[in-house]
Amino acid sequence: MINMKKLVFILIIVLLCSCNGTHKWEYKIVKVAGKETEKMADFSPLKYADQTPMLNKMGEDGWELVNSYTETSTSFPNFGSGEYVIGLRDNTRTCVVSFIFKRPK
Repeated sequence: MINMKKLVFILIIVLLCSCNGTHKWEYKIVKVAGKETEKMADFSPLKYADQTPMLNKMGEDGWELVNSYTETSTSFPNFGSGEYVIGLRDNTRTCVVSFIFKRPK
């Protein structure tokens, strides 16, 4: 029984030493811009291609996706005039989707 306790204690020490947080990381940001559709380009959301191949390639290269965020732009400014844009609608739209990756250095 004492040998089993020693073994468990040694395993815990080994695990704690291997997880000491001294890893150095490198980061990469991949930005994907949306494309306008031909029909009503100024008023419709931008279209984005399927990013699955890019994400799989990054994973194969050892990159881990840790976050993503969007960047927005003004879609149809009204320049302070309520007559410029008729009706209620959002004044911004997503123009870029950014993916943040990391991997051990």
